[in-house]
Amino acid sequence: MAKNPKRTKRPSKAAVARLREEVETRPKNDELPAEVLAVIEAYVPARVSDTTMEKVRPFLVDAITASSLHGKESVRKHCNHITQLACFALKRGLPLEVTALLTTAFIDEYVRVEMAEETEHNRAERRRRLLALARSANPGPGVPPKLTPIGHSSVKPCYSPAELAVITRAARVQPTAARQRDLAIVVALSGGAGLDSVDMRDLLTDNIEDLGEAGIRIHVQRPRPRVVVLRRPFESLLRDALKGKPAGKLLIGRKQDRRNTAARATERAALHNVPHIEPARLRATWIADLMTDSIPLAVILQAAGLKSARTLAELQPHLGPWLAHKGLTEAPSAGMRGEQR
Repeated sequence: MAKNPKRTKRPSKAAVARLREEVETRPKNDELPAEVLAVIEAYVPARVSDTTMEKVRPFLVDAITASSLHGKESVRKHCNHITQLACFALKRGLPLEVTALLTTAFIDEYVRVEMAEETEHNRAERRRRLLALARSANPGPGVPPKLTPIGHSSVKPCYSPAELAVITRAARVQPTAARQRDLAIVVALSGGAGLDSVDMRDLLTDNIEDLGEAGIRIHVQRPRPRVVVLRRPFESLLRDALKGKPAGKLLIGRKQDRRNTAARATERAALHNVPHIEPARLRATWIADLMTDSIPLAVILQAAGLKSARTLAELQPHLGPWLAHKGLTEAPSAGMRGEQR
């Protein structure tokens, strides 16, 4: 049987796959509507310099043009997520390109490294939004269609009472006044009020309410607003650190757009024969101290800004030194049955 000369050759599976990938990776829109461009041009983040935004804004346009975002409000909300991802890329020395940044691997690295001290909810929400954006703007093997959950980060183990005493002494003896002040503030607020680096980032001198003999109240701001009473052993440490500090000033640092301020204060400290100081472990130590006192569970959760007792359950195996320090290692007495309080 003679072959039909008009019959075209059927493309291979590989050729079809290449063509499909090329079509899928094409931008969804040739250009953005004027009102959407106006939203991007008007976007001014609080913690990003004008110089940095000059580099980031073209990437915002590229990413949103390639995505399926249409509404002005949706674009406005995503500007912050995309900007923070781009700033992290600049720190890593990476080009601001959709194909390089809007991938699962890079987004996960950003969430794991740059957002390490953010709340688990904030990390999960930003990851969800960025990956959804990446699936529409940069589909392909680098952005799988199904999301995998972020693994839970277990709470850091607490310091023992003896280790906390050594850290507190070190916070009073530093080679410069600035280092001593910053370290004292971090140790007092983390070890005496359970604040982490995120809690301290926007804290002002006006947020510290000194009531004299009645104690000191810390008015924690976003993202977990609450009022915490400073533990008495840390009152003098914080008062000494705040002497001469003008009203309305940041407690640590001078710039509003800096991150990991508490960690930087501990890294700059001069420490010899002192346990490695981590704000997260100081916060865990404060919680352990409260757990081994006669304080209701609901009060601890509220003061710590926690929504569940999971952190407390994870700290339970580390409470031995605190129980021994407070003489609570013996068998429960009859009073534990509720006959007396």
